[in-house]
Amino acid sequence: MNVDQGNLSAVFTGLKATFTDALSKLEPAPLDVLMAAVPSVTGTEIYPVAALLGDLELVLDEVTITNIGRFIQSVPNQTFARIVQILRNDIADDNIGLYTPAVRSLAQRAGQYHIRLLSAALLAGFAQVWLPDGQTVFSNTHAWPGGVAWDNLQAATTLTAPNFDAACLALETRAAPDGAPLGLTTTHLIVGPANRAAGEGIVNTMMILGSNNIYYQRAQLLVVPRFGQSTAWFVADAGSTKPMLLQNRDAAEFTAQDRVDDDQAFYREYYAYKARRRCAVAILAPWLIQANAGV
Repeated sequence: MNVDQGNLSAVFTGLKATFTDALSKLEPAPLDVLMAAVPSVTGTEIYPVAALLGDLELVLDEVTITNIGRFIQSVPNQTFARIVQILRNDIADDNIGLYTPAVRSLAQRAGQYHIRLLSAALLAGFAQVWLPDGQTVFSNTHAWPGGVAWDNLQAATTLTAPNFDAACLALETRAAPDGAPLGLTTTHLIVGPANRAAGEGIVNTMMILGSNNIYYQRAQLLVVPRFGQSTAWFVADAGSTKPMLLQNRDAAEFTAQDRVDDDQAFYREYYAYKARRRCAVAILAPWLIQANAGV
């Protein structure tokens, strides 16, 4: 193949088609259930977290007003990218097929990159500050505006049935700013590979030693491979309101630096193709999660 601009454009068109096809075939990830996906139009979005709280109330003299000004969270977008280099000689020798698996892999990683961010956000919650009240995301010392205390961090313990039950109880009895129960339900048990067997034994096993398992199907088990060796585990209410946010600024895209006269082509004999995505993942409603750092 002659390495001219027309053929380079054809190479890019083919690689982009491969990238787009791989994106289109991605199935929703099981962990997507923990996140509300929202579009973004600026570098940083601002969310009135307090608007996620509170039931309707009986109107007596006037309607209760939620002071969202005291309970705001900002979420900045981040850009993520990776470049594949294709040797000029491989284009000249019609060896583009060598790069097809790499381009498909780039598409898959870009399309599912938010799962990596979700994993990191959950594990970082033990040390990262939650902006609305200045405490760590998972803390024993949270307080609502008005002074009502709440606690979404358990003492570090192994994942056992009694400890799972205690976490569910803590989540489901959590108080709202007015002191009344929030009415939460445990929908998911979130673990890493190190706790997979324990989680399956607690919520996916119907019978244990010939007796009914009272925790069977109490929650759906979600395994997060990117937890690695971490023994942290979480229970969450991911019903109509989601505990986490997926903020999409730019969808996964595929671009090229493939001009015949580009410097890297002249000096280094390659052309560059880039996968890029701009987004953010944040824990927006940590009261919907009960966390345990594990041991």
